[in-house]
Amino acid sequence: MKRLPVLAIAAGLLAALFTVGACAEGIGYVDMQRVLQESQLGQQAQARLEERFGDRQQPLAEEEMAIRRLQQNLERDKPLMSRSQVEKKEKEIKERIAKFEEEATALQKEVIKAQQEEGVKILEPARKAVVAVAEKRKLTAVFEASQSNILYINKDADITEAVVQAMNKATK
Repeated sequence: MKRLPVLAIAAGLLAALFTVGACAEGIGYVDMQRVLQESQLGQQAQARLEERFGDRQQPLAEEEMAIRRLQQNLERDKPLMSRSQVEKKEKEIKERIAKFEEEATALQKEVIKAQQEEGVKILEPARKAVVAVAEKRKLTAVFEASQSNILYINKDADITEAVVQAMNKATK
């Protein structure tokens, strides 16, 4: 008597596996990072971000290099310096690092907020393009490549290029 439920469960699992197997061809994935980088909307957003923050990032990069040079010079000259000179230089470097980190953190927060704002502008056209491509190819499901936790999927299921083309066509 106990075999009947086990056989019924096994039969149900086999049926489910065959159903999944039958639908497996109707699954696709899209690399949204590539969509953001390669689509016209994504490139326009990147250009706006570069225009807005590029000039502000350059002085920070220069300050970082200046701090590194100071640290290297201190290490090189330390044996020739008095204890008070070393302490003075170390204090100066620490103060510059603290100021640099404060400015870099503030700018990074601004950049992240701006990236999110730009991303929202791209999200709806990207979603529409994914839906259009999925419907055209009669896909059952589309996953985001970096978020799906799928360990393997055939590269033929990648619809990223088609999504980029659909977005570009829609923005012309």
